[in-house]
Amino acid sequence: MKKYILSISVALIIGTIFGKFFLEQYDSYEGIRFSSNEGEMLYFIRYGIYASEAEMEKNTLSLVNYVYNIIDDKYYVYIGITKEHDNLIKLNNYYSSLGYQTITEEFLITNKEFLDELVNFDSILANTNDEVVISSISSLILEKYEEITNGS
Repeated sequence: MKKYILSISVALIIGTIFGKFFLEQYDSYEGIRFSSNEGEMLYFIRYGIYASEAEMEKNTLSLVNYVYNIIDDKYYVYIGITKEHDNLIKLNNYYSSLGYQTITEEFLITNKEFLDELVNFDSILANTNDEVVISSISSLILEKYEEITNGS
């Protein structure tokens, strides 16, 4: 009987020490994300592609707001960003009513601050059909995207 008590006591002590060690290791990793491809696919509504900055500026004079990316020395102009498919349809219909021919592209965006902001804007956009509100929200999304991406 003494043999079993000694073995059980040693096992409990070792188990407690290992348990404490593993819990401390787990706590030290709190908040760290290990996935290298975290982010979300967003819809970007493309207005056009231009060979030069001057050509882009000339062709975007009628736009209230836009953002652009330079890829392979070409200027890609975007006039809308959303995460929600229903909002994509709403934005495309809105821009179509203005006579804009657009193309939808999807990009993986990993900036958590922008993704959090977009959730709020998408929520407002989902609950309106007012063209003034749609235009304003779309402009605010683009401004936030530009602010966050240029600031980082």
